[in-house]
Amino acid sequence: MRLRYKLMAALLATGLGSVALVGGVAYVGVNYKVDSLRRQQAAEHFYTYMTAYLAEYGDWDTAVATESFDRFVRRQEGERATGSELPSEMLERMPPRINNQARFAEPLPGDAPSPPGRAPQGPDDDFARPPPPPPGVRLAGGPDRGGPGERPPPPRRADGPPPFRFILTDARYRVLLGGGQFRHGEALPENLRESARAIVVKNQTVAYMSADGKLAPTPQEQKYLDALYNSLLGGIAAAAGLAILLGVLLSRGLSRSLSGLTRAVKRMHKGELHQEVPVQGKDEVAALATAFNEMSAQLAQSHTTILEQSEQLRELSIRDALTQLYNRRHFDEQANTLFNQAVRHKRPLALVICDIDHFKKINDNYSHATGDAVLRRVGSILRKHMRLSDLVARYGGEEFVIAFPETAGPQAAALCDKLRTLIEAFPWHEVHPELKVTMSMGVYADIAAGSAETMLQKADALLYRAKESGRNRVCFV
Repeated sequence: MRLRYKLMAALLATGLGSVALVGGVAYVGVNYKVDSLRRQQAAEHFYTYMTAYLAEYGDWDTAVATESFDRFVRRQEGERATGSELPSEMLERMPPRINNQARFAEPLPGDAPSPPGRAPQGPDDDFARPPPPPPGVRLAGGPDRGGPGERPPPPRRADGPPPFRFILTDARYRVLLGGGQFRHGEALPENLRESARAIVVKNQTVAYMSADGKLAPTPQEQKYLDALYNSLLGGIAAAAGLAILLGVLLSRGLSRSLSGLTRAVKRMHKGELHQEVPVQGKDEVAALATAFNEMSAQLAQSHTTILEQSEQLRELSIRDALTQLYNRRHFDEQANTLFNQAVRHKRPLALVICDIDHFKKINDNYSHATGDAVLRRVGSILRKHMRLSDLVARYGGEEFVIAFPETAGPQAAALCDKLRTLIEAFPWHEVHPELKVTMSMGVYADIAAGSAETMLQKADALLYRAKESGRNRVCFV
């Protein structure tokens, strides 16, 4: 798998995971906050109406004997309604609806079911609602039927959340409304007393209330929650799209920089050491590119230096240190090459051996330093007057050799005689006042000899003939 795709996958996984986490946390947090606000609002409504209810009738027993809490709430809302809005519509609109458990409480587990053919009337009087009024007192609207416009709350689904109910006690924590959990007159447990809120009428605590259960949203609130959920989904989708786009762009930019480095390294592997990649930005990839460029430049410079030093070593290995002419080994290699080319192409080739006359006497009479000076000057004369195609070398001691490619014997002999004259005419008195230097030469130009080595042997024999003939001359056959 290419690095680009790995980076893209990592960036996408990170981005999408972050989006999902943030979206989930936001959704849960908003739901929790909305539910908390609705619970507080419902509790505040109940507290307000219950305080007004008890304040109007003085105490709980008198209040329930005179008017049910349900009808009191509807009457209060009807008085506050404006325009054509009916009390029932006001209650429907008010989020959340006040729990009407005083008249429509659900039975506790273990309560006897209603007789066949009779509509459910709620729990026994000992559960979740007050006992019947005293003899002779008639409840307004009747205990089992609602007043005008009154209707029971919709039944709770068996698989839904537990209903949101309020528990009401008197000032001594004796249950007045049990919310389907406590019997009427039962003492409220200690753990619930701590969270109970006091209902104060005329600076006197007359009751305590606490809330229990989960508040189901109204249809209007459910629409708001659905809209919020859809907005979160849209935000998550947009963030996911942005994460994908950024992942593609970032991975492409990073992989492009690394791909450039990879190509440069491959070119270096092929021998192109001097490579330079573009540096963009100031991140780690840019630092890597900068370091690579510096390394490439240093390697290229080192390679150039090594090549130059190698060439210098090669020159030292094929050059004579005293005269700076080629040495014998190099001359033999090149002479064989020139001979093979001459034979292949049937072209002329002349080989020459030269020897400084009486060189031993020069060393003995004028010192070895003078002899070295003579060798250097003779080498300089020979090198200066050679053609570009010619090859001259110091063969050993006072002997020199010359190869004249594409040159016939008579022409080579004439060139050698010119060199002999130049050496003889050189101002040797500048080296030593009494010094005189001459040179004898043997020239052989017949490639039928069979090899460059044989031609040199023939030229050496002609050199000795020149010395025997009086020296300072060129001998050619």
